[in-house]
Amino acid sequence: MSSDSSDTTPSNNPLDVAVEGLVIRPDAFDTPVATSNGSDRKTMVAPALAAVAREKADLSLTATQVFPLWALIPIIGVVLAAGSFLGANMALGPNVKGYDYALQFPDGAELGSDMAVDEYDPKIWLAKGKGEYATVCASCHQATGEGVPGQFPPLKISEWVIGGEERATAILLHGIVGPLQVNGKSYNGAMPAQGALKNNKSIAQLISYIRNEWGNKASIVYDDQVGELRKKLASRTAPYTEAELKAIPEDANLPPSKHGLVDPAVPVAAGTAPAAAPVPAPATK
Repeated sequence: MSSDSSDTTPSNNPLDVAVEGLVIRPDAFDTPVATSNGSDRKTMVAPALAAVAREKADLSLTATQVFPLWALIPIIGVVLAAGSFLGANMALGPNVKGYDYALQFPDGAELGSDMAVDEYDPKIWLAKGKGEYATVCASCHQATGEGVPGQFPPLKISEWVIGGEERATAILLHGIVGPLQVNGKSYNGAMPAQGALKNNKSIAQLISYIRNEWGNKASIVYDDQVGELRKKLASRTAPYTEAELKAIPEDANLPPSKHGLVDPAVPVAAGTAPAAAPVPAPATK
């Protein structure tokens, strides 16, 4: 095999192969090569390249070969059929049988409203209050409502909690500072006001929870009632003292709530407990 790099005779083939700095002309492969059966075999670079080029040309695909146009016809038919079915049977109007499956809301209700959930249901109201208590009060008064002896007074069976609604609400709105007797034991500290931090609903839910937990049993307080007391105490900026709280009658309640179980035909005077809902008489045989 010739590898004379000093031969400058131009090659008829445009391909020159570079191997470790040596330029080998393709016509060097025209040299006969002896085979095991005694015959001569020639390897021609140009014909080999031409064959490869033909194979590549045969393998190239046109757009119609990649995705035949005739295959689109059944696909389009399936899409049209599916669209017709969905349009007739989903909330897009009456279907082929005349039935309308569109979602209907009661008069005055809108999509996304809490029409299926009554947040003023006592169970839901108290559950919300429990969440408020866990984030606002439990660190001091403890999850048990028993407080910490000598530091934080108990809320369990506390006269300040299960008495009238106004005292407990006033304490939460504006806080309390100084000496305080709870269940015959003395405490001296400060409870921060929550009126500037919590809205009427959160405060009402919180009061309702502590008045009906750990064996406590008292009326539920609602946000409209808290709003009325907030207006009444709008000019107050300081926390309450024990003497000021005692000036509020022990059984003083807030104005009736429109959410409570009170017969609207029976007027309830301010400062008195709302009348309990009547209990149905047992059925007679």
